[in-house]
Amino acid sequence: MKWIDYREKLGIGFNDEDKFNMLMNKIDLYIDRLSDFVGSYEIRCKNVFDESNLYYYFDMVGEKPIYNNLNFLGVKYSFNNASNTTELISKYVALINTAKKFFKIKELKTAVMDALTSILDDLNIQIEILKDGDGVFIFPKGAKELDDALVSQPLEWLSQYPSTRKLWIEALKLYADTKNSPTDIADKFRKSLEDFFQTYFGGSKTLENYKSDYGTKLKENGIPKEIVNNFETLLQAYTNFMNSYAKHHDKTERNILEYIMYQTGNIIRLLITLKKEEK
Repeated sequence: MKWIDYREKLGIGFNDEDKFNMLMNKIDLYIDRLSDFVGSYEIRCKNVFDESNLYYYFDMVGEKPIYNNLNFLGVKYSFNNASNTTELISKYVALINTAKKFFKIKELKTAVMDALTSILDDLNIQIEILKDGDGVFIFPKGAKELDDALVSQPLEWLSQYPSTRKLWIEALKLYADTKNSPTDIADKFRKSLEDFFQTYFGGSKTLENYKSDYGTKLKENGIPKEIVNNFETLLQAYTNFMNSYAKHHDKTERNILEYIMYQTGNIIRLLITLKKEEK
């Protein structure tokens, strides 16, 4: 049983501040261990770590290293200045994404990523970690069942649809950063679904013009007409919203984005599932 779960069983669980402090301490301890390991490894095997290239981390987070020292002491100081859990995790992700610049062996790069996954799991912190060609990125989890079924799985299944997968990842990245325009985020989800339809059904029509293809596909797979009608209405409502609030007008509010994300994933998941069943 995890320590945090044991505490919950005893009725003395952790509040958000406790979790943040515990996360800080766990990361702090890991950086100490990593620094010691790199130091001892360097004695035995030269040229596994280029300390000067920690510059890339500080450049990514936009900070000046403490005392101008490019070493793990500066990284720890940077982490300790984080004011909340999300900021701290984002800084650690920056370390992961720049690790290839200063670690010269693959095992160390992988270890830094695995450590974050383990720490977040230990503390039951609901952050989704995804990777693409640009590196690692994070976004907050909602209901776990929805995230697994409607976000993570579509991402995995879209390997057969590379251009859609790229757009889906771009949409998730935009969604993860609260500073981005809600309209831009919604429109990116729309583009990912439109691209998926174009690949799945063929052609280059706009999203709203695939309604009949969508309905026909559902009927061909034995979906009852009542449900087909419901899904067609949902797709129509989706495209109407996008045209009125995102594609042609900057009117999207942030509180609708999670729904848009899940509906996009829901439609993609349904069609890929139908194709899997056909095979």
